[in-house]
Amino acid sequence: MVDSDGLHSAIAAQIEAFTTAGGTGVRSVLVKTLDGPRLTVAHRADLVLPAASLTKMILGVALFDSAERGELDPDERVRIGALPGTMYPSVLQALDPDSTVTVRELCGFALVTSDNPAAEHVRAVLGQERIDATIKAVGLHSTTFPAGFSERELGPLGRANTTTAEDMLRLVEYIDRTPHLEPVRRYLVNYLRNDRIPSRLDDDVPVRHKTGSLRGIVNDAGIVLHPVHRVAMVFLTEGQADNIRTAQEIGEVSERIVRIITEGSAL
Repeated sequence: MVDSDGLHSAIAAQIEAFTTAGGTGVRSVLVKTLDGPRLTVAHRADLVLPAASLTKMILGVALFDSAERGELDPDERVRIGALPGTMYPSVLQALDPDSTVTVRELCGFALVTSDNPAAEHVRAVLGQERIDATIKAVGLHSTTFPAGFSERELGPLGRANTTTAEDMLRLVEYIDRTPHLEPVRRYLVNYLRNDRIPSRLDDDVPVRHKTGSLRGIVNDAGIVLHPVHRVAMVFLTEGQADNIRTAQEIGEVSERIVRIITEGSAL
């Protein structure tokens, strides 16, 4: 028999250790099992913090929700040379400027590699009205997404995009359960930046997730697709003195929490 109270206490202790290790910075955490022993453990999960690139998941949901309603064609083609440039690395630089890709494929680039020019074009195709409607429809009551991913918006303006751990959990659960969002699930499970939640897990444990980063901000949200139990996790931070160290600590606490849940369920 599973000791749910014991599992809850053990996970809460791990989260407390992670959040107190943040020094003067702020850390918000939400962990929820999606099957097996039903547990939800949170620390300041209603705190509004910068979302950074976590908002790219909203673009994916908005694109395929709109396509499902017949409001736009995700297979419309776009010339690579017509897309905005960036001072940051972009996977689009591997393509010839005269080649074309679909809006669907640009969404894939935005979610698999976190490519900013790809995300910015998808955002322009959708428009603010559709983005806001998606936020409302999914129930992201504390989320705002007024800024994009252009060079001008990646500094202080980028911090205008805000969310909570509670909202990000709603978003990843919506992606998990909605049939026509299969492409988004496929993009996120193939996300290339695996330095946070998946970093300490076994290589054969898939993680469907998206990170978000700005100076002092180290975020991650997704679902650990462990064969024993699936576990949703959200980490939002602000004011971090060392982004690399915070990313490592997210990986460490994620591995311990998954181990507690999977090993505890076997007792």
